[in-house]
Amino acid sequence: MSASKADDAALYPCRIDDPFLLSLHPTVRRALAWVFVTLLASMYYLLPATVLVSLALATCGHVISAAAIGLVLLGGSLLPLHERPYTRRLCQVYYELFRLRHNLTQERIRRLVEDCVERGERYILGMHPHGVVPLQVLLWVAFADQYLRTAEHGTVYGFGGMASVICYLPGLRTLMGWWTGMPATYSNLKRNLTSGSGATFTRAKHPGRNLYMLPGGVAEIFTAQPARHVAVWKPRRGLCRLALETGARLTPMYVFGGNDFYFQSLTSRPLAGQSGSEGPSSPD
Repeated sequence: MSASKADDAALYPCRIDDPFLLSLHPTVRRALAWVFVTLLASMYYLLPATVLVSLALATCGHVISAAAIGLVLLGGSLLPLHERPYTRRLCQVYYELFRLRHNLTQERIRRLVEDCVERGERYILGMHPHGVVPLQVLLWVAFADQYLRTAEHGTVYGFGGMASVICYLPGLRTLMGWWTGMPATYSNLKRNLTSGSGATFTRAKHPGRNLYMLPGGVAEIFTAQPARHVAVWKPRRGLCRLALETGARLTPMYVFGGNDFYFQSLTSRPLAGQSGSEGPSSPD
């Protein structure tokens, strides 16, 4: 096998380099990772549950308590979006939990960074699958911040496009803002690809930033099933148009294991019926 083909076939483990995380015992790091994953996934049903509790309190005559909860939720949904770069490094805590590996050599990374910083190239990175809860976003945040950089040029981290509804969910809105997420409206995406918004590349000579998205969106949630590889793409032509209008390179990515985080009743058999010896399904 030639060197280039060997590089294409190789997978490189992601390793923690954040000093704070390295100072923790591995058991503590894993515990923190589990706690953070659980809290993030819980937000999807704790927020609706909080609304129901507020309505129940109001029905029972506890109007002040219900109003206080409502004001907290409203305030959380209107907080300004602020980028917090240091929080990206903390997401490295998930490397060990999910055994993340990648296939980019140092030479490929250098070429990508140089293309962005020196020649003004921009990338639209479309990642599949979405999964029931897209925990791969946490892995990408850490990976892009740590690996898509060089000492000479700095980082080409970019920004993420998220469903507009996320922007109104307290807690999730704040987290996505920390990681440079913003509503995935066409005007937002085009403006940031071409001219940037707020912080841009650390030492860039050209405006604009790379875009990261999960283009499968909600449609892919309903196809998510462990050991099954499905990408919903056919009706998703907006990113193609965006790439043509901005000159950005449309780059597909796939996270193997992205559908394996959760079971769901819509697509999965009962847990008791799952067999550990069953192999992956054929892609649709």
